[in-house]
Amino acid sequence: MPTIRMDGRRVDYSSAGAGTRPPLLLVHGYTGSKEDFEPVLDGLAGDRPVVAVDLPGHGGSEGTTDPDGYALAASAAWLVRFADAVGLGDHHLLGHSMGGLISQRVAAAASQRLRSLVLASSGLGALRPEAADAVARVAVVARDDGLEAAYEESQRRYAEIDLDPGAMVARKAREDYVRRRYLALEVAAVVGGARNLITAMPLGAFLRGIDIPVLVLHGEADYAWTPAEQALLARTVRGAELAVVPDSYHSPQLENPSAWLDAVAPFLRRADALPPR
Repeated sequence: MPTIRMDGRRVDYSSAGAGTRPPLLLVHGYTGSKEDFEPVLDGLAGDRPVVAVDLPGHGGSEGTTDPDGYALAASAAWLVRFADAVGLGDHHLLGHSMGGLISQRVAAAASQRLRSLVLASSGLGALRPEAADAVARVAVVARDDGLEAAYEESQRRYAEIDLDPGAMVARKAREDYVRRRYLALEVAAVVGGARNLITAMPLGAFLRGIDIPVLVLHGEADYAWTPAEQALLARTVRGAELAVVPDSYHSPQLENPSAWLDAVAPFLRRADALPPR
């Protein structure tokens, strides 16, 4: 697994693929990791370099103990520096969930570096109150009682979600891995990420004038940002395409990877065909 050091801390990432098409950078969501893209990595990397990174405090990447270090603006600046550190040059950027909020801010700061932007299972800004309340409860437990208690609190929330039997089986199969990954998080990343999801402000003016191709896609039964909220995101972004992944929830790249790829791969190829800016 490739690693580099930034700010004196270890950064883990995965890379796959080669070819002459512009590279793609994948950014996971809150409490996730680069492994969230494993089912789609080979499909994306058939004709281009693809990099999936662990954000600070997640997966194998070390992070600060200060929750403020995980703010959206700080994370976006870190991501731009990471792209430089691994030599991506002009590239496509795909952010899942909170990674989509971060990626919007990368585009706002450095759209000239991007060939396209994919906002996957994300939203205009903060989660709606009922979803935000659940995230806040988990963050408070992590801060006060530690990651083990926070993980149990997060699982209580998932138990309330109405999943079909197939999705429940798939989630059960990943349960041990997800628990180990969660317990390896930096507590400050849990707290700081929760602040992002609760307080993020929409970048309306920027999104209405964005000058790169944008794809908004989500699972048909997303329970974080609702399909209606993500449709609003697509309407807000100038010229954005909207794709709905059937038979999936908040992580369709895991739940229905073939349909997810059927939406993302052609979009990237269409964006490839446009002249570099």
